[in-house]
Amino acid sequence: MDLTEDQSRAPLTVTDVEGVWSASDGGRLTVRADGSAELERVMVPETGCGRSAGQVHFSYTGPATWVFDTWPDESPGIRFDHRGAATGKTCKVYLSVSISDQTGSVGFLPHNPEPLYTRGAAHPG
Repeated sequence: MDLTEDQSRAPLTVTDVEGVWSASDGGRLTVRADGSAELERVMVPETGCGRSAGQVHFSYTGPATWVFDTWPDESPGIRFDHRGAATGKTCKVYLSVSISDQTGSVGFLPHNPEPLYTRGAAHPG
């Protein structure tokens, strides 16, 4: 089953997203059932979240929380929230999730669609 094609499928569950998501560029998302997360080398989409105006690439490493959410026009997924170090504002990073029998669980960040993130085994708290 593929969430991007079958919108009648039940919503994502914690079991669908819990674990460690890794990307070939070294990005890593650790999603825990309790709503906490760790982001490692994850590209941030907006200034004030660690990225300066005019800076093209900046990655965030540190703690975050997560909730189920959907980026407009994308498949269901989760949103990570963390505090911008310089501004203290809440910064958001979205992971669009697709689950299929052929590819397993994969995701991408709509603001930085390459590389794909793949989910490994569930990661204990």
